[in-house]
Order: sequence, then structure tokens, then C-alpha cells
Amino acid sequence: MTRIALEPYFLHQDQVQSLLGEQRAESARARAARRSEPEAALPYVLATELAEALSSLGVEELARCVLQQDLRTGQVVGTELEFAFQRDRDRDAPGFKPVSFTAVLDAGEPVRVTGTFNSARTASSSATGSLAGNRRAYLIGTVTNLSAAQIELRPVFIGIRSFVDDRLVAGGPAPRARVYPGDIGQFSGIDFASPLTKAEGEAVLGVPEDAVKLAFARLIGESYVPKDWGGERSDLYTSRVFAHGRQVSAAWLFKGPGYPRAMDVKALGKNGDQIDRLFTEPAELLVLQHCHQIKPSVVGMMDAYAHDARRPRSYMIIDGADTGRILRSLGLLPAGLPLQNQRSEAPRQTELF
Repeated sequence: MTRIALEPYFLHQDQVQSLLGEQRAESARARAARRSEPEAALPYVLATELAEALSSLGVEELARCVLQQDLRTGQVVGTELEFAFQRDRDRDAPGFKPVSFTAVLDAGEPVRVTGTFNSARTASSSATGSLAGNRRAYLIGTVTNLSAAQIELRPVFIGIRSFVDDRLVAGGPAPRARVYPGDIGQFSGIDFASPLTKAEGEAVLGVPEDAVKLAFARLIGESYVPKDWGGERSDLYTSRVFAHGRQVSAAWLFKGPGYPRAMDVKALGKNGDQIDRLFTEPAELLVLQHCHQIKPSVVGMMDAYAHDARRPRSYMIIDGADTGRILRSLGLLPAGLPLQNQRSEAPRQTELF
């Protein structure tokens, strides 16, 4: 089972306790009271209680809400971004040491995420240094102002979010949301460090999407490959993938030469709804494959969905270069073929098995 752990840099104790509810808050206070230094322990105990409660509290990922155009003032959201923190000493007052922050969220169009918090409420004196300059952090906060170009948040928590897999033995590999092609058992014989020639890269653009899907199904060992239809949530669903040595269910979204250029969020349906539909599948691993480059904004969106506190999962990105290496390993990508020849000689579905 994968669970969330939170380490606080900043934690507004009153707001966190209000968010938790009296029963959970009282449990946290009682546990802190048993520590040798109850006051110093309380922020960390509250963070532990908050991590355990996130799924039931309905705290959604900010990127997902923006993509779905389902964000409102007063909503509590979570987001992990690269923040720029700036101490505003000119606004100091007794008990108030403001720090402003900004970040950019790319959900098809860039949106600024801004806000201010009181650094006097940091979890410890050492945490102050972690909230200066540019730093990636996880923030839970309330939406206080909202426009098409900017979202203002009032933070409840700022710190580190980790995902812990209780199935792993002590000393095992740390779990992470992103799975790489090299982590897949069925891809173990493929050299993902090998370069792809220009001719091979062009040839990938000529392989039909259905042929790629069938090729991947063949490599995975999945015999049941559905035909495409308009209402599908994924192009391929299988329980035969081995990731990190463990068998997992996986839902795949394939994007072929119908979009022969770098993929951005806009390439994935209206408001990127193909990602949203993909993550409604009952799969442990969600896979996005494309015949070309996949832009960081798409990776960020997949990452945000995978980190949804209500159901954290894993995801994998297979871009055109890795697609080419996989097809080449199957003998389906003859090196040096001109693009027009590769298109005419792309293997028919019946030839793949």
C-alpha cells in the first residue's frame, strides 16, 4: 500500500486543526503532549495526521482542477511546484514576518500561483532556510483569489511530500510516481541509452498508431487488444506489465502520426481531457506514448494526476525516441529507411503476431 508522508517547513496550526476536524486534531494534540517537547513536536504530529487524512479530506491537485476548469475561491487544493520565495521585510509587524511566493503552473496556458505566509509559523528555526530562494515544495492552501492568469493561495502547509510503499522491505528502493521504460521487465533487453538515428526518428513518425499499439501488446504479452472507439478512456488495458519486478495493471494512451510534432497539453483533447479520462481507469500504472517529443507541461500534468492524494498512482512517459528504440528491438524499424518507404512498409496488424 502506498501512503503519503508530509514533512513541514511551514504549518498554520489553527488552520490545519480546523481542516482536520476536532477528533483528529485532539488525537494529534494528545500524541504531541506525550513527547518530551510537546510544543516543538506539535507541527510534526499535525503534519502526520494531515498526511493520513488527505484522501478523505478531498484535497485535489491544483493542476487537475485548472485543467478541468473546476477551481473556485475557498477551495482547498494541493500542488507541488518550483516556488520562488521572497522575504518581505518591509511589511514586518510584531509576530508577522511575511514571505511571498510565486510559481508557474502550465496546464496548456501558463498560470501564476502566488501568495504570502507568515514565516513566524515555520515548523522549526531550521525550516526558515528551506523557504528562501527557488525551491520545489508541496503546498496545501485555500484559493483566495482567482483569474485566468493568476491563482492566489493562502497556505496551510508547505513542505516535503513523500510517497511510502509499505510493501517494500527496509532498505529497498524508494517509491516514486514516475516509472521509466527501463523499469519495465518486458523492456529489459532494450538499450534505452542508445542513440536513435535521424532516419529512425523520421521512420517512427510513419508507423501507424494501431501498429505501435499491437507491437507494444506483443512485447508485453497481452493477447486482448481492443479496437479504437470514440468513448474509450484508454487504448490498451493490461494486467501483464511487470514494473520493478512486480506485476501491475496498466492503462495506455497512444498518440501516433496523426499528431506528428511535439506534444503539449492542447494535443490531448479539449482541456487535456484525454489525461483526465486515462486516470479514471482502474489501473496502477498510467502510460502515455507519443511518436514525437512530449513537452514538460504534459509530463507535469501526468505527474500532478499521479500524485492526487485521493488515489496516488504511477505513470510512465514513452516519447518518440523511446518508441523508436522499442520498435527497433522488435525489428519493426529498419534503420535508414526514408520516411515515405517506412510509411508504405509499416507492418500490418496481422504481421505482428
